[in-house]
Amino acid sequence: MHKARLAYLLSIYFNKTATTAEVDELMEAVADSQHDEELKSLLTELWEQHQSHHQPISKEKGNETLRAILQQGKVLKPVTGKKHWWPAAAAAAIVLFIGSYYWTSNRMSTNENIAEQPTPHVIKPGGNKAVLTLADGSHIELDSSREGVLTTQGSAVVVNNSSSILAYGANKSSTGELIYNTLSTPRGGQYCLVLSDGTKVWLNANSSIRFPATFNGDTRSVSIKGEVYFEVAKNKAKPFLVTAKEATITVLGTHFNIMAYEDENVMTTTLLEGAVKVSKGDKFKILKPGIQALIPDDGATMKTEAVDVDEEMAWKNGWFNFNSWDIQRIMRQISRWYDIDVVYEGKMPTGHYSGIVSRENNISQVLQIMKAGGVEFKIEDRKIIVSEGH
Repeated sequence: MHKARLAYLLSIYFNKTATTAEVDELMEAVADSQHDEELKSLLTELWEQHQSHHQPISKEKGNETLRAILQQGKVLKPVTGKKHWWPAAAAAAIVLFIGSYYWTSNRMSTNENIAEQPTPHVIKPGGNKAVLTLADGSHIELDSSREGVLTTQGSAVVVNNSSSILAYGANKSSTGELIYNTLSTPRGGQYCLVLSDGTKVWLNANSSIRFPATFNGDTRSVSIKGEVYFEVAKNKAKPFLVTAKEATITVLGTHFNIMAYEDENVMTTTLLEGAVKVSKGDKFKILKPGIQALIPDDGATMKTEAVDVDEEMAWKNGWFNFNSWDIQRIMRQISRWYDIDVVYEGKMPTGHYSGIVSRENNISQVLQIMKAGGVEFKIEDRKIIVSEGH
């Protein structure tokens, strides 16, 4: 499709003069990755023109536009394995004039209405916060406001910087005794850690990592709970070992993500770069980039499958990315990030839902969009009651 045609379709779409066929044509173009760059360019121009001639769009107007789109029954879904989906997602968000999210469900119908129900509480998203537990049992609360040298341990000096990154560096004046610390994020928290060997670690909400202040011996060993992403510093002479639940991941230098929450019935290891060995008992798998190992808690055999890396790494990049997930799996992620409890009332919603939502939204904004999929929510303090929509 020529750029001129795309520009025309966008123009008539915003002016509300597009026919059903023209809307279909535009949505297909947005979902096709080969148009990403042209769409980004055109949408940027249109947005700048809109901002220069109009007042900033209100939340009410944004919701009105979103409802109009959802009522058309149009579904924009990611294409598994295409690296260009994120630009297309951003383009779709601007098309909808909803700057930070859009939501789809495979249960939406063309006549579905979205009820406007004010929520009595504003539950804000999580942020950069964690607790560092030192070897002596003392605790240090971490956030962006606490900067500088926190402590010295053996041959390591511990520094927290303004970007909410906890770093372990060399302290040559001290001996290299093995001292273990634990970094933990609460529900509603996330944090970045740089280990003494230069390995970078990102912790999702309600996660933890136990690690030595400095690595001694022939291996570099840590243990984790929850969800953690690693960019391991290369050192062929000293393999990096991660234990989670009853599994061990062995690497030399690579990028990978581990999801090992206690309330999930499967542990996953997803490889982005390099190679890793995932072991449980006497069974193991060697992963290649784009492959995920799944280890069920019930003792079933470990298996591997190709996955959409963008979907797996959405949390680290500031998004929720749900691809045909049931409501309980979705709400477990939301519960961790917003630090809320979830209870279910009446009949459980049985649909499977897909969508991309910014983790920077207040929870009321996320829930308002999810209602389009036929799910009802009620907020009571820091508890969300979930029920099937009518």
